[in-house]
Amino acid sequence: MAHMLATKQNGEAAIAYVGEKPWHNLGKELTPNSPIETWLEESGLGFTLATTPIFYKSSPDNVYAMDKFSGKRVILRTDTHQALGIVSDRYKIVQPKEVLYFFEDIVKGFATLETAGVLRDGAHYWALAKMEGEFNLASDKVQQYMLLASSADGSLATQARITTVRVVCNNTLQLCQGKGDVVKVRHNSVFDPRSVKAQLGEINESFKSFQLMAENLAKVKMDSAKAAKFFMQILGGDENKLSRQAKRAVELFEGAGIGADMESAKGTAWGALNAVTQLVDHELARTEDARLRSAFFGHGNTLKQQAFDTLVTM
Repeated sequence: MAHMLATKQNGEAAIAYVGEKPWHNLGKELTPNSPIETWLEESGLGFTLATTPIFYKSSPDNVYAMDKFSGKRVILRTDTHQALGIVSDRYKIVQPKEVLYFFEDIVKGFATLETAGVLRDGAHYWALAKMEGEFNLASDKVQQYMLLASSADGSLATQARITTVRVVCNNTLQLCQGKGDVVKVRHNSVFDPRSVKAQLGEINESFKSFQLMAENLAKVKMDSAKAAKFFMQILGGDENKLSRQAKRAVELFEGAGIGADMESAKGTAWGALNAVTQLVDHELARTEDARLRSAFFGHGNTLKQQAFDTLVTM
């Protein structure tokens, strides 16, 4: 099994989905409206987290001379006893099942659970739900999703994010333009699902704002030379030699990308943005689960946001 994605006790990948196979081509397919207990089992989010004190050998000559390290604790899985990280005494655990219950109990009715999974042996866990909003750019459909994620090692605050998916190619882009796009809860605070829901009250307005920007990007014409300068800025290289990633982005922009020949994307800033998102979601990193983690939480997500911000300011 690839190293980023956790493995369930039966040896299967810890990820589940409903509907069409996700862009990362990972997971076990579930039937629509599967009970939350099935989601917990098949996605791998059914485990429980706990903390334990850290002890160290205080005397080099006596193996029994142990002292407790103050201020820090180890966070671990209670099923496998695997240590996932070292956290402070103030760390508030968000149990993996709380991520799924958020969609089952709090936002059920306007968000439908589609994908959930576990990365890095349980250090990261997340769920993605489809929302009602969508728009078309000359038959180029974009849908609205909500991503809820947390971590067991302190590397990721618990967060609810608005994410868009371009249907023709399953490219993803997280919205970070307004205060309604993302809610973060640091692990020194208690995760209150209803408070998070209340803070996401501007979701529709955020998505409408993104739609307007996407429509404007589809109107901005870009030739290959201008696109190459943009890719160089985001992906590296110089005027004499583009980086390998920038060269590939040019190829995707010029027609190799899925949906690159659509009216809204061909020779436009919208097409340039989707060249970057396809590169990140489908081609960078060696394994599919590594691409998933990068696209949602890592360097890939940063690249996509940087590309979007740069094009908008143009």
